[in-house]
Amino acid sequence: MSTYNDSATSAAAMGIFFVSLIFTLIIGVAVAGLVFMGVFRKAGKPVWAAFVPYYNIYVLLDIVGRPSWWIWLYVGATVVGFIPFIGFLAWVGILVLQIFVMNDLAKSFGKDTAWTVGLVLLPVVFVSILGYGQSPYLGQGALMGPQAAGFYGQQGYQQPQQYGQPPQQYGQQPPQGYQPPQYGQQPPQQQPGEPGGPQQ
Repeated sequence: MSTYNDSATSAAAMGIFFVSLIFTLIIGVAVAGLVFMGVFRKAGKPVWAAFVPYYNIYVLLDIVGRPSWWIWLYVGATVVGFIPFIGFLAWVGILVLQIFVMNDLAKSFGKDTAWTVGLVLLPVVFVSILGYGQSPYLGQGALMGPQAAGFYGQQGYQQPQQYGQPPQQYGQQPPQGYQPPQYGQQPPQQQPGEPGGPQQ
């Protein structure tokens, strides 16, 4: 009788453990979805994708500009994560990948590396600020240069060159009297000595 009671108690404890685990996973997925939903919306991705496990990571990799095959590293770490020692190494590797992804996410919104620390240590707070705050999505951070990491104000943002305008640096005006050519016409030839013309 005692053995039967012990077995029933063990089965009940296992059942409570698994129900608690499933409930915790559901809560975690819901919170992560709510946090990343704003980021996905700003990046032009479907907001429902933020609530789908692993697919949300796949979409996030696209948002920050990392290769899509990185998703298999996350899946592989989950599969081997419960194997002693190998699982520990796998989770350390995922932590390193996550730092890269969070750094690229900060760049994608024009933030500097200090934001990366916040995104890694307090993702619920900092990702929510990115998603629901005023910061616009600028593009895939992993594919941007140094100007993506919050240096627009220091280097001076340069407007893209428009058709029919002479090359100019930021803050400079086109030569006096310059008229852009009409579509299909050649630009007027500058005379020697005129502003912007060849020097004698």
